[in-house]
Amino acid sequence: MANRTVLITGASRGLGRALSEEFANQKDHLILVARSGSELATLAESLASKGVQITPFICDLTIPEDLQRLADMVADHGQLDVLINSAGLGFYKPFLEHTQEEHDQILDLNVRALIHLTQLLVPLMTGNQSGHIVNISSDVGVNPIANMAVYSASKFAVRGFTLSLAKELRPLGIKTSLINPGIIDTAFNNSQEGSKEPEWSLQPKDLAGLISQVVNQPGYQLVDELTVHPLGQDY
Repeated sequence: MANRTVLITGASRGLGRALSEEFANQKDHLILVARSGSELATLAESLASKGVQITPFICDLTIPEDLQRLADMVADHGQLDVLINSAGLGFYKPFLEHTQEEHDQILDLNVRALIHLTQLLVPLMTGNQSGHIVNISSDVGVNPIANMAVYSASKFAVRGFTLSLAKELRPLGIKTSLINPGIIDTAFNNSQEGSKEPEWSLQPKDLAGLISQVVNQPGYQLVDELTVHPLGQDY
């Protein structure tokens, strides 16, 4: 596990930020990707003060040119051990109240960007016959609920993509894990982060710790899919 390079998307907020802090505590080199330059800079400065190598990268994952710039930068670095696709977008409201623009925003970030970025970066792992891809999906990608039709569809896609890709990459020495969280205490759907009780929402720091355990499994061992709920969630 020493001297790993870990790339985290959606790094400046919510679960992505908690993951950044978790892997910084393990002294990994972090490539932190987000759209918000100011938030990313603040996070990078905070983590760098711990003596960790941080490479912040401002990027809109839905723009192909930005994705290619990111992939080129990582290739120039020459190493990628862990890719955590954490960036995501969703709305909780009836399907007929969504705009087509919102549909596209959800699908572009949750599905297309995740797939395209993974395809661009996997060659760095195949060359080393090692690596770990962690895709953050959702429990509604397994058990859908009302008022999240498009978001749920996007997470079904992530689940299918991840579990299929795992079968292709396993013979190449690359692990692939799918994480299906329930409700998380983040700013999802314009919520106020930190406003939910732990009994009814997963705490980002705790979930990041679980994901770290998934990544840190011994080489012969793989957690291929993990679903986590707060105790009070009954769907």
